[in-house]
Amino acid sequence: MTTRRSVFSSDGVPIVYDVQGRGPDTVVFVHGWTCNRSHWQAQMEAFSDRYRTIAIDLGGHGESGTERTEWTMPSLARDVAAVLDQEMVEKAVVVGHSMGGRVMVHVAEQLGHRIVGLVGADTLKFVRSHSMDGYVKTIRALESYYAVAARGFVESMFTGDTPESVRATIAEGMIGTPAAVGIGAMTGMMNDDGLPGLIEGLNIPFVVINSHGSSVDTDGAGELGISIQFVTTKGHFVMNEDPETFNRLLGEALEKMF
Repeated sequence: MTTRRSVFSSDGVPIVYDVQGRGPDTVVFVHGWTCNRSHWQAQMEAFSDRYRTIAIDLGGHGESGTERTEWTMPSLARDVAAVLDQEMVEKAVVVGHSMGGRVMVHVAEQLGHRIVGLVGADTLKFVRSHSMDGYVKTIRALESYYAVAARGFVESMFTGDTPESVRATIAEGMIGTPAAVGIGAMTGMMNDDGLPGLIEGLNIPFVVINSHGSSVDTDGAGELGISIQFVTTKGHFVMNEDPETFNRLLGEALEKMF
C-alpha cells in the first residue's frame, strides 16, 4: 500500500512524497525537470516487496510547494534530504531521472555515508563537458513564450515508438509546471558546473541506465567511475518506455549496492 506524506524542506517549502514497502534498505526515486513522482509508479510497485521505496515531488513540482525564488540543484537536493530525515533513513540508494541525476549527486554530497549508491536514468551523458549553450538557448525560448517552448522541448524527449499513453500522461504534467519553476530549474542545471568535482569526491557505486543509441561521453563517465548501461527504447523516459529492462538493470544494481 502506498502512503502519501509531506514534510517541510529546509526553507519551509512543503514537499509531498509517497512511501511503499518496508525494510532497512531504502530506494529513493527523484524525477526530472518539470516531472513528478508518479513517473516512478512501475518502479515503486516492482521493488516495494524487497525495499522501502520513496518517490518524491521536488519543490515546485507535482504537489509540492512553489514558495522558492531560486531553483538550484542543491536546494532541490535539500528537499530529498528533508524527506530522508523525516523517514529516519540511514541507508539509501538514490535513483534520479534526467535533472534528478544531478540532484541525486548533491544529495549524496549532503548526506554522506547515508547514501550507499546512485543510479541515473537517462542522465549525465556529458558530465565532463558541461556546455551552457544548450541551456541558454532553451532558457531564452522559455522566457519568451513559456507554453509553446515548454511543449516543444517536452515533445522532443519522445520518439515515434513512445506509447501514446506514456506521451500524453507525461507531457501534460510537465507542461503544467509553473513557468518560474521551469525556467528556474533549467537555470539551476546550467549553473551546476561543479558536478564532476562532486562526483569525484564520492566513493560509492554509480550506475547510469540510458536510452538505446544515446550519445554518451563514455570516457568521461569512466574517469568519474560511472558505469553505463542501456535499455532498448530510444526515448528519454527509460523507466516508463521500457520498464521491464530498466527494472532488471536497476534490480541488479541495487543487489550490489546494498
